[in-house]
Parts: sequence; structure tokens; C-alpha cells
Amino acid sequence: KEDMVRVFDVKPSASVYASLIKGLCKVNEWSSAFKLKDEMLENKLDLDSMIYSTLISALFKVGRKGEAFEMLEEMKKNGCKLDTVTYNALIYGFCKEKDFDSAFGVLNEMEEKGCKPDVISYNIIIGGFCREEKLREANELFEDMPRRRCAPDVVTYRMLFDALCSGMQFKEAAVILEEMIFKGYAPRAESINKFAHRLFQEGDMKLFFRVLDSLAEGSFLDVGTWRIVIPAVCKKDKMPNASELFDTLLMA
Repeated sequence: KEDMVRVFDVKPSASVYASLIKGLCKVNEWSSAFKLKDEMLENKLDLDSMIYSTLISALFKVGRKGEAFEMLEEMKKNGCKLDTVTYNALIYGFCKEKDFDSAFGVLNEMEEKGCKPDVISYNIIIGGFCREEKLREANELFEDMPRRRCAPDVVTYRMLFDALCSGMQFKEAAVILEEMIFKGYAPRAESINKFAHRLFQEGDMKLFFRVLDSLAEGSFLDVGTWRIVIPAVCKKDKMPNASELFDTLLMA
């Protein structure tokens, strides 16, 4: 950036600053990022919501919530309107602090201000719930998304499915998996393999084969899954189950 000015006599644009600020925040060079922000103001370059949102997220990340709100006020003072990106940065910050009430407050404020939350808004909160093993809350928000006029995406389904599996809520996980497959979303192969193995270990063969059937219908059974499942069935000497498994293999 300095060579642009000194050597080529070219003034850096706002997009150049935005790229540098984003990169500096990624490598935790906070002071340099904020110096660039101040330099933009001095050079009368427009700071958009993306730059402010990057800095707000960075401040939340290092536990400087008070400064994050100061940055929000500066953003408003400079006439930069809050948009979905900014609100999502605030939601992320509150979820990182496990303050889910405030995160929902931001979600509701968005709707009141006419700024429609996107799927990322909901995924941030659902992801936060899953990390804290608040599976009931995560599932309730997931089920509430259609009422809020926002459809879950593949990330939503994968997060919730993985969390339910980790929480040993296998029946609920199977329902999410079936809905995911019905909508054409691909589950992670590693997650599926772990799920199938855990079901077999638990001895719930009915649910085990129900899951395999769902995976076969969606063409999501891969070699890795069979390498786990078939030896396990044969080792247990469950011939009826092995026969049923072979029928599922043919269907796949």
C-alpha cells in the first residue's frame, strides 16, 4: 500500500483498505487494522458496513465488547447504515459471550428496523446453542425458521445433526437426517460414518437400517460407510441383519 503511493503515485482505494483490514484481523493484528481505519477517515474515504462489521467482530473476539459498541456508534455517526452484515457481527459477538438473550434481541431489532435476518443470522445462534449443548433451544429455533420466513440451509442441517449425534439424541438426529436428504442436502461423510457406527454399537437395529435406507434413497452411502457397517454386522454374527444389509446395498 505504501509503495502504491510512494513509487507509483497511486492512491489506495477503499477496497484496498478493506482487504488489508480484513487480512490483519484474521491474523490478530488489531492495532494495525484500526490504524488503517483511522487513515481512511483522515483521507475521507467511505467506510462501508463490511469494514465496520469486520472490526466489530474483531473486538468481540478479543473480549473488548465496550469498544465494539463504540465502533457501532462511530458507524452511525459517520452515516453508515447498519445492514445484515453488521447485525450478524453483533449476533456473533453475543453468541461468543454466550449471551443468547442479547443475540435474540439483535435478531428482533433487525426485523423491527426492516432489515431481514438471513440464514447466516440464524446459523450463528444455532451454532452457538450447539456448542453449548443447548440442543432443545437449537432445535426450537430451527423449527421456528420457516415462521420467520427463512429456510434452513445445508449448514443449518449439518450443525444440528452433528450436535444431536454428539448429544446421543439418535432418534432426533435421524429425523433431521431424513429431512436433510429429502431436501437434497448432502450430510458430511464423516458424520454419517460415526452415526451409523454408534447406532450399531447401541444395538438399535431398527433405527440403524432406517438410517441406511434413507442414505441409500439419497445416494449418500459411500464406501467408507460400508467398510464400517458390513464387518460390524458379520462380526456380531447377525445373519438376518446381514441379509437385510445386503438388500440395502443392492438398492444403493
